[in-house]
Amino acid sequence: MKYFRAPAFAALLLLASCGGSPHRPDGSAKKGPPPFYCPQVAVLEQAQTLTLFLPGRADVAARITTAQISPPSGACQFHKDKNSVVVTINTAFLADNGPANNNAPLALPWFAAFTTADNVLVKSDYTQHLSFDGNNSTTSATAKPVRIELPNDPENENTQILIGFEETPDQLAYAAAHPSAVP
Repeated sequence: MKYFRAPAFAALLLLASCGGSPHRPDGSAKKGPPPFYCPQVAVLEQAQTLTLFLPGRADVAARITTAQISPPSGACQFHKDKNSVVVTINTAFLADNGPANNNAPLALPWFAAFTTADNVLVKSDYTQHLSFDGNNSTTSATAKPVRIELPNDPENENTQILIGFEETPDQLAYAAAHPSAVP
């Protein structure tokens, strides 16, 4: 499980309350433990699908794979002693075995980014490895959970954690031109 803390300079900007309201550790809305605030977690739509081709080609026979990130699931846990929230993000992947892949293992680059409005505050890069068993035409995997510790600050209402594939401009353009491409 990868674990990291948001840098101090971003600490004041890094939390959005889940669904617009604070959570209490016991789930109640009555007086008790202090509320805690979770960021929104979502897949960046433009980077949800990745199609890889052999270098210099973009034809059907040169397609290595089309892969997709499923919407992530997340959970927040309040740490009263630190007045912080630990967010655990689980991300799943699905990929097909394209004509040019020949059952070779795949290494798919992806990221988790903290954002406010149009600004990326912090970005971490990961690689998801997938392999095909036998003659399977698709494969799936769940990434190791990513844990992020953030200050418990209700003023950070515009923060999101966005998940997506790390793509070149050509790959993004291909995804935009082929919105129905799925593994």
